[in-house]
Amino acid sequence: MSYLNVFRPVEGAVLDLESLQAVADASDRLLETWLGVTWPGASSIVLEGFEVRGDLSQNGPPGTVRPDSKSENVIVSPGSAVLTGRNGRRYLFRVDEELAAPWPTAAGPGVDGVLVLLPKVEVASLGDSVRAARERIVTVLGFVRPDQADAAFLLPLASSLGNGRDWATDLRRTWQPDHPAIKTIVKRFEDLERTVWRAEPEGSVWDRQVLGRNWVRYQTVAASALQSAKLSLLTRASTTLDRVRTLDALFEALHGSVERAATELLQMVGAGDAAGPYRKVGERILRGNG
Repeated sequence: MSYLNVFRPVEGAVLDLESLQAVADASDRLLETWLGVTWPGASSIVLEGFEVRGDLSQNGPPGTVRPDSKSENVIVSPGSAVLTGRNGRRYLFRVDEELAAPWPTAAGPGVDGVLVLLPKVEVASLGDSVRAARERIVTVLGFVRPDQADAAFLLPLASSLGNGRDWATDLRRTWQPDHPAIKTIVKRFEDLERTVWRAEPEGSVWDRQVLGRNWVRYQTVAASALQSAKLSLLTRASTTLDRVRTLDALFEALHGSVERAATELLQMVGAGDAAGPYRKVGERILRGNG
């Protein structure tokens, strides 16, 4: 029979180890549930901050940053995140100062790797032989190989794009609507809308007359989809998963109306492994399952 211990203080009751364990487990269960609803399967996520210092790049998927090539270190801003330790427990962690880590090679930003945040759980003690009923969680900033970055106890912050300059940062993050990268995405939507209204009647959807013989109808469908995606990003905080889903739905709408705009959207988010989570945009359609 399955059961759950819930801490419930009662006058005169014994405070045993299982009661204390129920207190200790409460935050872990809460964070696990929240992660399961927000991003099924995710073990960690940036809530705010932990931004790689650098300029937003015009190339690559949303949030791509170009760090200072002359700096010996990568600098990450203060922030907060939900992390998972090697012990499988979830922690809500906040850092109030900048973090720095040396680039692993003399090539600086040109290294092929993933910048990660690792929670390190340390046993707390009151002396040489007295153990305290608490743990100390510290974070370690460093680099791992791309094939190691999926470990549950690592939070990926940035991944090199392979061009020796740019790093994709929108891997597992929450952004508010006023984040500079969101503003960049919205600006690209506006560029796509100009493409929609300038496009000439063309594409397989037009050839099959899926929406009839009025080209303005196709343009209106595409423009409406762009406006909907824009509002989705500008009216609430969104995770990387939310943004991928939004752009994927946008791609399908554009592919079914003004195909040239759909092609430009794919060029916007990048291609292949370098696109990170954004490689899922258009995947169903492009594989012929749409």
